[in-house]
Amino acid sequence: MIWNEILCLGDSITYGARDPYKRSYPAELGKILSTKLNEFYFCHNCGISGETSSDLLRRAWSNIKSHSNSKIMLLVIGTNDTQIGTPIDIYEDNLRQIISIAKIHGMKVIVGTLPQLSFTPLYISNTDMINEYNKVIQKLSKTLKFDICSLENTEEYYIDGVHFTHEGNLELAKRFSNSILNIRKGK
Repeated sequence: MIWNEILCLGDSITYGARDPYKRSYPAELGKILSTKLNEFYFCHNCGISGETSSDLLRRAWSNIKSHSNSKIMLLVIGTNDTQIGTPIDIYEDNLRQIISIAKIHGMKVIVGTLPQLSFTPLYISNTDMINEYNKVIQKLSKTLKFDICSLENTEEYYIDGVHFTHEGNLELAKRFSNSILNIRKGK
């Protein structure tokens, strides 16, 4: 049997918080890729609810090194940064370091853009930062040479203005699977 590992890093969006079936986009992604490619895919879900990009940076080396058989790393981080107002330059440096660690370990990196937040009291004061963080992702993709998976227009799948329903996790998995399949095709 051919098997493949994918490392998924992030916050509650990666973790799958609020999915009624306790699933996540990484779980759904493994299923989609296994079906489409007739090979077994397992997505290591290293998402932790409530984490900022600074929190993720602290554990990035150990998480990435411990999953060094993974050839692809998916990253979605930044929603909680908006809650505390992480400055753009710090967010950028956190991403630069996390992505560089993955590249040091020979991984192809795909970063998901941050979906717009719906009205929710925890994030209300800094919702404009999503656009700024997405600009950072676009900018870094050119210098660090990683792919981007657009998660825009997924807000219809929110369960609470931030987290996704099961159908939302299926949509995110579909989008990441398309990004991965484009890499396989050499696009």
